[in-house]
Amino acid sequence: MAYERKWFEEYGHARDYKEMEKVMEDIYFPRAVIRERIAKGARVLDIGCAFGYFLKCCDDYSLETYGVDISDYAIQQAREITKAKLLNHDVNGGLAMFVDNFFDLITIFDTIEHLASPYNLLKEVHRVLRPEGKVIITVDNLHAIARIWKGGKWQGFREETHLYLFTPSSLKFLSERSGFEITRLETPFNPLPKSLRRLVVKTGLGGQIWLAARK
Repeated sequence: MAYERKWFEEYGHARDYKEMEKVMEDIYFPRAVIRERIAKGARVLDIGCAFGYFLKCCDDYSLETYGVDISDYAIQQAREITKAKLLNHDVNGGLAMFVDNFFDLITIFDTIEHLASPYNLLKEVHRVLRPEGKVIITVDNLHAIARIWKGGKWQGFREETHLYLFTPSSLKFLSERSGFEITRLETPFNPLPKSLRRLVVKTGLGGQIWLAARK
């Protein structure tokens, strides 16, 4: 399936991605950059960058930004939002355009579950990260309490472009087999109040898996 304008509109992603600007500012950027102590001037690649809202936050923080997305439509939108160097590219074909040991941080938000081989991509990510460089991966959590509530209507099952679904342990296993050292593994449930969110993180039942790892 081509991830172009029709796909975004049919699945409601166009609206969701506009709403994601605030989510990227308030949640993703602080977790991926501030909490991981990414220094200003660091080189960052966002794989599956969509409309570029995360990269815009990185621009504003004086990071050197790069973005890759399979969707030409998304890249066109991103060019209006971020100063990043952007590529319309299918990462199923690897990251051959980047040399070894190039990036300080690579983010892969809600993307690897769409790929033919998540392992092949993570091996490429390992190659292009500098020593001690970090990768942040997010995916839907197959162990989420929402999956139990919603059954077949759960978003992880409904999204037709999902080829894989992960639990915290399976994502950890895949990342370690790709050569990474896991530094953080959480299952946040962002809509909840902070006090309840901390509890859900500890149970492993949050709706999202957030994994941070080091080369």
